[in-house]
Amino acid sequence: MYKRSIALNEVALTDSRIMLPVDIQSRFKIPLTLVTETVTANGYTTDFDLSMISAMEVQIKVTAVGGTSPVLNVYIEGKFEGSGDYKVIASQEGITTTGSWFFTINPLVFRYIRIRWTIGGTSPSFTFRVEAQGMV
Repeated sequence: MYKRSIALNEVALTDSRIMLPVDIQSRFKIPLTLVTETVTANGYTTDFDLSMISAMEVQIKVTAVGGTSPVLNVYIEGKFEGSGDYKVIASQEGITTTGSWFFTINPLVFRYIRIRWTIGGTSPSFTFRVEAQGMV
């Protein structure tokens, strides 16, 4: 049996046997800052343990560019735990100016990821951030 709520003529679900489906994963989000760097050479981050994350929306935001004909490539790489090898799972190549780039990684099947970048040009310099909104 269920009780009727007097307010708004609704069923009081807390007092009923009616069960509502709840997708807990779609309700809990985690903001992640993966990189905040000014770079003048190729490089990469340490591994990030994202075992709690099943998918993520990623933003690359370049705020400053210097040098002659500079170009930045950013790669998000997943790590195979058995071998220690990395696989590119998302990338943005050919960045030459300030701006933002977005992409989605769904599903995220790797426990560990890292951010790797390569730059080219004469005396290149880039200030950029990689941030993500992870879904648990």
